[in-house]
Amino acid sequence: MMTKHTVLYVEDDPDSIMLVENAFERLPQVNLVTATDGAEGLKIAQNTVLHLIILDINLPDIDGYEILKRLQKLSVVEGIPVIAYTSMALLQEKQKGLKAGFTDYLSKPMRLKDFISAIKGHLSIQEPGAASQDGNPTNISLGSTSSTRSVVP
Repeated sequence: MMTKHTVLYVEDDPDSIMLVENAFERLPQVNLVTATDGAEGLKIAQNTVLHLIILDINLPDIDGYEILKRLQKLSVVEGIPVIAYTSMALLQEKQKGLKAGFTDYLSKPMRLKDFISAIKGHLSIQEPGAASQDGNPTNISLGSTSSTRSVVP
């Protein structure tokens, strides 16, 4: 039986929400919950069993850094990875985000393969057929696969 993971994505841009929803369709073992502002995201985080939180930095009511600070004070989300997913792609921004306590810092625009790999890594989702030396399944931990470069057409 497949274990379901619940991921909260806090994002105000409808196009970004749609892209992430489409990416999560490739992860049937993950239930994606979305919030369109920080207040709604905090409420969901307090009342839902989560396995991962993905935050945009630029939100209309509370920025991602403030949401992260508030999440860090909630015992119900202790130990849950919190990923920044933002268009602020400069190296200084990534360093600032990681120093603030984000588990990972992923840059928009999305590179689908890297995004999915990062999500799987943070959720420790097993790849089908992956096995260790002794034949038992292993968790694939891919760590951070984020990029700090943004490609502009």
